[in-house]
Amino acid sequence: MRKYSYSLMVMLLALLTVGFTACSDDDEPKGADIVGTWQYNHPDDEEYDDYDLFYQFTKDGKFHQVWKSHDESYGYGKSNLIVFHGTYTVSGTKLIVTYDHDPEPVEGEYSVQGDRLMFLGGDEPTYTRVDDSVIEPYLNVVPHPC
Repeated sequence: MRKYSYSLMVMLLALLTVGFTACSDDDEPKGADIVGTWQYNHPDDEEYDDYDLFYQFTKDGKFHQVWKSHDESYGYGKSNLIVFHGTYTVSGTKLIVTYDHDPEPVEGEYSVQGDRLMFLGGDEPTYTRVDDSVIEPYLNVVPHPC
C-alpha cells in the first residue's frame, strides 16, 4: 500500500509540474503590444497641427500609415490624403518596417505603455491607441506614389 501511495504522489507531482510550466504568460507573440491603430499626439508647441497621422499594425505583420490634412487646399491641388502600406517585424523593442514602395527597411525602438505608443530617439513622438474603425475608410485608397 505504501508503494502505491508513493507512486500516486510522484504522478500527482509530475502532473502539477507540467500544469504550471505549460501556462506561461510569454506565449504572446513578440510585438503583440503594438498591434492596433495609433493616432499621433501633436505637441503643444507644434506650429502645424492641421493634420492627422495614423499607424495601424495588424496581427499578420502588415502596417498602414495614413496622413490626412484638415486643410482641403493643402498641397496646391494635390491630395490631402497620403497612404502607405508595408510590413513590419519586432525584435525585443526594435521595430523594423518595410514600405511596399521602398525595399530598404527602417528601424527604430519603441515602447508601449497602456494606450500610449512612443517611438524612441529624436523628438520621441507619442501616439494614442484609437479604434481601428478610425483608419479603415482610408485603407482602400490608392497608396501615395513615391
